[in-house]
Amino acid sequence: MNIFKRFTTTVTASLDNAVGNLENHDAIIEATIKQTKQSAAKTKARINTLRQQLHSYENQLIEAQTQHTLWTERALKLADADESKALECLSRRNQCQESIARFTTRIEQQKNLINDVSTNLKTLQNKLDDMSQKHNLMRSRQAVADVNRAVRHASNTETVNDTFERWESLVLVNETTVDSDYDPLDAEFTQQESDADLLMQLSELKAQNNKEEE
Repeated sequence: MNIFKRFTTTVTASLDNAVGNLENHDAIIEATIKQTKQSAAKTKARINTLRQQLHSYENQLIEAQTQHTLWTERALKLADADESKALECLSRRNQCQESIARFTTRIEQQKNLINDVSTNLKTLQNKLDDMSQKHNLMRSRQAVADVNRAVRHASNTETVNDTFERWESLVLVNETTVDSDYDPLDAEFTQQESDADLLMQLSELKAQNNKEEE
């Protein structure tokens, strides 16, 4: 393999390698974006579930507060007429008070959890937007770089000139091979003999013309 072929092979392999690396980078980023989108979607679904749970806790708190008020009113009504039942009403009211405290705590924890997950979702979304923007930018820059590389390769004067020189050398070799049987000495005698024959013809033509004029 000559130097030019080795050089061409090396450059081609390097370009193929570079293209492979670029394709790998593109695939890695694309896969990362896809995973981030999936994570964001799961996080949104999780937030919806947490909000549904929060809504359920708030309804149960309202119900506990309503029952607390009801059992308080009943205890007051029975305080003089039936003390024993009034005490049972107060016991039920105390149970409602415990429920109120429990659901109040759950609601506060649920809100904090929703805020934390929402913050994570915002971080994921910002990361996704940033990656998508950079991905599109790099793809655009790579497209321009590919065009520039193609133009550079097509306008490589040194390589083109080398090709023309090798082509001309090959043509010259073939031209020399075609003319290799040429003998200068033989050609000289052949030309002299041809000239002598022509002179003889010219002399005969003049002599004939002189006779006709007489």
